[in-house]
Amino acid sequence: MSPPEPKRLDQTQDWIAPSDALDQTQEFIPGGVVPAPQPKAPTKVLVSTLGDFRLIGKLGEGGMGTVFKAIQISRNRIVAVKVMSKELGAKASFVERFHREVRIMGKLDHTHIVRLIAAGEAHGFIFLAMELLEGGTVGTWLGKLGRFPVADAALIAKSCGMALQYAHESGLIHRDVKPDNLLISKAGIVKLADLGLAKTTEDADVGLTRTGIGIGTPLYAAPEQVRDAKHVDPRCDLYALGCLLYHCLTGITPFPATDMLTLIKAKEKGTYVTASIVNKRIPPALDRILSRLLAKLPNHRYPTAAEFLQELEFAGLSGEELSFITAAT
Repeated sequence: MSPPEPKRLDQTQDWIAPSDALDQTQEFIPGGVVPAPQPKAPTKVLVSTLGDFRLIGKLGEGGMGTVFKAIQISRNRIVAVKVMSKELGAKASFVERFHREVRIMGKLDHTHIVRLIAAGEAHGFIFLAMELLEGGTVGTWLGKLGRFPVADAALIAKSCGMALQYAHESGLIHRDVKPDNLLISKAGIVKLADLGLAKTTEDADVGLTRTGIGIGTPLYAAPEQVRDAKHVDPRCDLYALGCLLYHCLTGITPFPATDMLTLIKAKEKGTYVTASIVNKRIPPALDRILSRLLAKLPNHRYPTAAEFLQELEFAGLSGEELSFITAAT
């Protein structure tokens, strides 16, 4: 089976592709017949190596660019490389967001946060390399399974809560906690990723909110963050964690809406269908925890991730491992 056609990241001359697609670029003359001269097309340069990293396959594509599976040549290990598209690389606000992610990831070292390996620029592409987690995302598994058993959902929330506790104590607010930003290793370890929207206490955050990219993901964002993403505190992450936990337990978000205005009004009203009504297997302890996480006013939520973790631990509902990862392996 032939490898897929290289994915073009810009509209000029440079292409970027896994190295196993390079043999697709040769041109052959069928039967030895020389075709009539054709107008010269722009030169296409296939890039298969960025710095110390040789690209071997495409993992996915997002708003900032493309993520590739790669080999770190000097260490002979498999990693993930996020490459910013050249179109966004020409925009200062997006470049700053990318650089913020690199700076922030470089400062953090925690079991439940994706680890930065390196960052750089090559062939005109800005990239960062990070540890590769091949167990999928919480969002991917939610799409497959619909919802999770209570023990799995509680373990995911616990892992995310531990990452947030560490981040908050390091002076960082994530601002984009959601299922797709929780990656899972083959061993079933859940790790928080995508720190491009993170806000630090040392950062004035000028530019990101002004350009409208600091708002996070509306379905999970706290009402105060939707109104003003610049002036938020760690409790907005706990609200997003509540939306995440509710989604994991029920298969739906607590405030489903078809348009932004309806969503904002629902969040500001603060009423939602109790999780145990949607899923009868949810115990009252989780309803109580969700009621604090999803409080419309920050002062009514847990003041810290540590206090959320303490109550979750007291409920004794978290599993030791993710059952759907164990079943898949």
